[in-house]
Parts: sequence; C-alpha cells; structure tokens
Amino acid sequence: MTDVLVHKHLIIRAEAVKPPMEIPYLTDWLHNFIDSINMKVLMGPYVTYHNIPGNRGITGAAIIETSHIIMHVWDEVSPALMQFDVYSCGEFDPEEICKKIQKDFDVVKIEYKFLDRETELRDIAGGRSIQKARIKDIIIKETEEKEKLYKEKILLKSRKEVNINENGSGYTVKQGPHKGKVLGHIQIPSKNI
Repeated sequence: MTDVLVHKHLIIRAEAVKPPMEIPYLTDWLHNFIDSINMKVLMGPYVTYHNIPGNRGITGAAIIETSHIIMHVWDEVSPALMQFDVYSCGEFDPEEICKKIQKDFDVVKIEYKFLDRETELRDIAGGRSIQKARIKDIIIKETEEKEKLYKEKILLKSRKEVNINENGSGYTVKQGPHKGKVLGHIQIPSKNI
C-alpha cells in the first residue's frame, strides 16, 4: 500500500494597508513565498490586474509540485481586502505564513482556517483570528493615552488661568473676561460616604 499524502488547505482573509498592486511585484513575491515554504513551482506564477470598478484588484496563481497557491486582492477598499489560499500535499506552518503576510503587506486584520482535506473537510486549527485582540488592545491604550493627555492639558490650562489667594479663600482669575474675579472653593459631595 502506498502512503497517502497529507492534504492541507490554508485559507486566509486579511485586510492590508500596503497590498501588492503591481504585476511584477506580486510575481516576485509569489516566487519568493513558494521558496520560503520549501515548495517547488511547476507553472507560473501567473499574475493579472483587473481594472473594472467594483472588482478592481490583482490576482496571482501558481501551480506548485504539491498543488496550488492563489492570492486575490481587491484594492478599491481601504484597507485592501486580501484572500490567500495555500493548498498542498506537503507540510507547512500556517502561523508562519500569516506572519509573513502581516509583515510584507502591513496587515491590520488577519483570519484563517486550516483544513485537513485528506478524508473530510476538518478544521485542524480551530479557525483563528490573529491580531484582533492585539489591535483592540492598541486602540484602547491609544484612546486612554489621548484622554489622559487631554485631561492633563485642561488641568495645566486651568492652573495658568487662576492664582490661589494667599489667605486660602479661593482663586482669582488671571485671564479672560472674568479677570480679577474671586472664585470660592468648589466642593463636590462624595457619593462614597
């Protein structure tokens, strides 16, 4: 009995800030990519750019010794939508492929399914979304930092606009239409008492 080859299919959906848009670039990228995962090109890569509104973008396909690799990019949206398939009877690492795509095309979101097609369509990676949580954390952190800077700016501005009275009775406005006006202390009742 002959050994049955593995049948692995990686399906990637990504949103890319710097997608491939030129035929020579994607052709070279596909050659280099195929080499990087230790596969061998049998035909191609074949690359074309389709310039019809609503379906504008680039497509590249290569027949490899163990099956095929295809990339479609729709560049009318921002970030561009990228679909990438690697189907092979050879072994490859889906995480490494996703990292390469993230790095090479400045990807802001990437999701993938990794299927075992040997005897059925079985998702062997559980379907993963890389970076979603990381992007959410970055957005939250940036928002918190902006809020903090905004509050510090308001506080600094308010400190410049008043002088504390020497007797502790309040503040005297230094600038603006209320210059010279004495303000008392503001007391806010605590809700924790």
